[in-house]
Amino acid sequence: MASLEQLRQRLQDNDNGYGSRFAGQSRASRDLDALDDLIATAQQVAAQADGAAGTPELRAETVQEAHRQLELYRSERTLIVQAKQGGQPLLESLMLGARANVVFHRYARHFAGQGRSSRDGSLLGDMIAELERLQSAMRELQRRTPQLAEVKQDLEVVAGRITQFTDERKEIAKAQTDGTLEEQASALAGMANTLFSQYRAVFGNQPRVTRRPELLVRLLEALGHVRERMRALQAQGLRQQHNDQNVGIVEERLASWHSELTAIRAERQKASLASLVSDLGTAANAEIEAYGQHFAGQSRQTRDLGRLRDIIDRLDDIERQMTRLDEVQASTDNAGNLKVVRDTLVLYANEFDAIALAQNS
Repeated sequence: MASLEQLRQRLQDNDNGYGSRFAGQSRASRDLDALDDLIATAQQVAAQADGAAGTPELRAETVQEAHRQLELYRSERTLIVQAKQGGQPLLESLMLGARANVVFHRYARHFAGQGRSSRDGSLLGDMIAELERLQSAMRELQRRTPQLAEVKQDLEVVAGRITQFTDERKEIAKAQTDGTLEEQASALAGMANTLFSQYRAVFGNQPRVTRRPELLVRLLEALGHVRERMRALQAQGLRQQHNDQNVGIVEERLASWHSELTAIRAERQKASLASLVSDLGTAANAEIEAYGQHFAGQSRQTRDLGRLRDIIDRLDDIERQMTRLDEVQASTDNAGNLKVVRDTLVLYANEFDAIALAQNS
């Protein structure tokens, strides 16, 4: 017979499972079987508490918590069933909205509260292009199901963000070209460091087959633009040791990244669809394990927000690859992995915001 302490731990595990798989998630996409398992656990604990060893006070607390969970989970189950009655169009709408939210949070991680002169405008351009693809899919869904109010609302939000990101990209370009030659050189050095940081986060010490070539192409183009502008400052008469050294560093990185791009493409060309699905799933699991090691159950005040940003960035890029595979050739394994990754991105984005709030308060 389990002790009351053991039963309390089962309830805690139950609550953690609910928080990660249901809280804050779109109800129409939730798994009722998983929720039924949580309900069954709460029922078992409530039934076993009477005969378990422990103090009367702890017994009363355990029973109270079991009944609290039962009330919450049963209520949530009813709401999920109601949401699922919206059918496939609603599910598709929720999925598109969730993918747009991932892009919005990418902006929060990389741009909100940051000095414009060091930001990567090419990342904003990539985000705009991704939102435009989602916008096109939403419009097609609206054409097929004009009665779905959620799609219209999402289209308005996405259109607003596209305008915001487009305007912000212009402001970043302006910030990087204003000022003296020395100030422009400093801005270019900051942008180069931003690109180096992106590369380290997503490509450093990662299996090549799971890296997205298009991302590295974008970084190469952006860094190549930085090099040309650094050289242009030299041609305009800037005589600054730091800028001259930075030109050399950038050229070394460009050569290294070009070699890495060739190696990544070679690895991916050799990979079968099944092996790529498996490798991407393994890469996602590695990020989930890293989160568990460095963030789960830890004090938000002491967490490294940069580390979490990198975890989310890598998962974000894995999600994009899984989504493309799902669109090209349906795979049950990939579809299952994709659902987990999308849910995890929502959870980690919420935790990112909670940590930022805790550390800034």
